[in-house]
Amino acid sequence: MAASNEAGTQAGRRGGIEAVLREETTEMKTPRTTIIAAVLLLSFALAVPGCGNPEAKARVDEAISIVSSAQHILEDLLKLDQRLDSLGTRSPVVEDTIAEGKSLAEMALLDVDQLEFLYNEAGVILGEVADMEGAGNYATYASLALEAVDIELEALAVNRRLLTAVWDMLDVLPMAESSEQLSYYTEEIDRLTAEVSRLLQRGADAAAEADRYYREKGL
Repeated sequence: MAASNEAGTQAGRRGGIEAVLREETTEMKTPRTTIIAAVLLLSFALAVPGCGNPEAKARVDEAISIVSSAQHILEDLLKLDQRLDSLGTRSPVVEDTIAEGKSLAEMALLDVDQLEFLYNEAGVILGEVADMEGAGNYATYASLALEAVDIELEALAVNRRLLTAVWDMLDVLPMAESSEQLSYYTEEIDRLTAEVSRLLQRGADAAAEADRYYREKGL
């Protein structure tokens, strides 16, 4: 009888965990998980300036090429986001779902690493053009583009913290018996999501300003 009661308790606990997992993964919809949009690509993957200082033009071309090369990484990150959104629907086994979630978060963090590397590399080049003597309008354009890149890097840093929070929540999920016990993590995920969204909007605005300058100057 004792063994039967213990088994019943364990089954009840497992059911509670599964309920919590279903509730949390149902709520974790975009933009609750990885949210790095191709904001910079929308404005920077343009025909680049074609006249003026040849050296400045070549460096701006190089920076834009680097940013554009991030597109496939962004696409992979968004695919991981979609899989995180549907976490808990592919297996009825809680342990399998947690393992999948951690794997997805880990892969997303690797994408964030690569994006940070590329944006930092582009940012260095844009900074050089911004300070280049005789670069003229290219210098101004580079400064505006650099502002957008810097904001995107800030968003990536916050996104890293967001993914870490998702990982940590999955780590404690087996011990949780109610959604209230996960409230710290869900609130932190909400807060970080809002911060990423705010930064991405700022980055989009900054990229649009660089694009406007490009067009106004006929570069």
